Amino acid sequence: MTEGPAELFAVIGNPILHSKSPQMHNAAIREAKIQANYIRLAAESPEEALETAKSAGITGMNVTSPFKNIIDHVDEVDPVAQKIKAANTVVITPEKTTGYNTDAHGVANSIIAKGVEIKGKKVVVLGAGGASRAAIVAMLEQEADVTVANRTVEKAKELAQEFGIRYSSLDPSKLEKALDGCSIIIGCLSTGERIVPKNLLRREMTIFDAYYSSQSHLVKDGEELGCAIVDAEDWLVYQGLLAFELFTGKKAPEKIMRDAVQNAGVEQGQGNISLVGFMGSGKDTIAKEIASVSGQVIFDIDREIEKLAGKPIREIFETDGEEGFRSLESRVLSGIKNQKNIIVNCGGGVIMRGENRKLLKENSLVVWLWASPSTVLKRVPRDGTRPLLEVDNPKQVIEKLLEARKCHYAEVSDMMINTDGKSPKEISERIIYEINKTFKN
Repeated sequence: MTEGPAELFAVIGNPILHSKSPQMHNAAIREAKIQANYIRLAAESPEEALETAKSAGITGMNVTSPFKNIIDHVDEVDPVAQKIKAANTVVITPEKTTGYNTDAHGVANSIIAKGVEIKGKKVVVLGAGGASRAAIVAMLEQEADVTVANRTVEKAKELAQEFGIRYSSLDPSKLEKALDGCSIIIGCLSTGERIVPKNLLRREMTIFDAYYSSQSHLVKDGEELGCAIVDAEDWLVYQGLLAFELFTGKKAPEKIMRDAVQNAGVEQGQGNISLVGFMGSGKDTIAKEIASVSGQVIFDIDREIEKLAGKPIREIFETDGEEGFRSLESRVLSGIKNQKNIIVNCGGGVIMRGENRKLLKENSLVVWLWASPSTVLKRVPRDGTRPLLEVDNPKQVIEKLLEARKCHYAEVSDMMINTDGKSPKEISERIIYEINKTFKN
């Protein structure tokens, strides 16, 4: 998509492979003609995510569950994020990291876009977690009359006291009173089960349920009664609009981002897993580790090239140059079109050709293994097997090549994982975990 250095943005969470944010933001990036890429970053903690961001040059991150406590690890916090006590967006500069929360913006604008008046209306927020805090802040900023209702009434009471609002339990007899005169219900519970009895809903209500894994009973019952329904994915879109503007300083293209979300998804790629990344990122050992657990066969691009050429890679570079090597690489890679359930171990530069990136995207789930230049230098032996590093200042070469290739790794990858300080077993377990959570639930 881009050539040379490009900005890099990411979404983090655990799990993260299911996220639709890359499709949404990359569509906006293309529309705005910005030289940037947006990826999924798998991490075990917000601290690790921030470390990876600084190492890889990521300048903006969206944050999903359970990492919104990243607010405790940034240098500065925006006032809205302070109220919500969580950050879902982080802007990273060489000088500092700043946490924002665009969820309140997402809630309010999702409802307003539906043509629903909020000011002075009675709103009931279901749940007392992080999403509920964002909804409460959003509704109070719009001057609504807010009640929070939760299974554990003590949590609802704590929120009510903090924000100066009313509270209720989810017991039907108590909820009935809370819903008396209610105009807007905002569901912030991680379940699609029936929480609000259907008989407590009224046709004139607006229903906004953040649960989007499947249609919740709240939405289904509301539709049957003729209530106005705010799409759960609107929250993703509207919070994303503000995040995009924080990252880029440009106005977000709303229609483009909305259309991208509606068509978004990640494909399993015939069950194939392709590992891409710079030399020394751990592709060989991680491929073997995944294979030992999954039983999949490894398709090693470099080994297949040597078989095809009848000589080692070092000699191919000496006799045919890098261009000759890359041509052989593309020929070998084309073979994955007819393969299923394999692990494709790619050479570090395979992503430099557009045809290769297209092949990888269409025929596999692509995992970008990141390693910092310092780590690469430690891991890669200078024994003549890596022709590109046979120079006086290999670290400088690594940094230059990584910068040039980063946009291509980002463009092709479905997910990025930092391999610094981790064992092959830890990395392979994370890859398998993400795949299972996304495709086998």
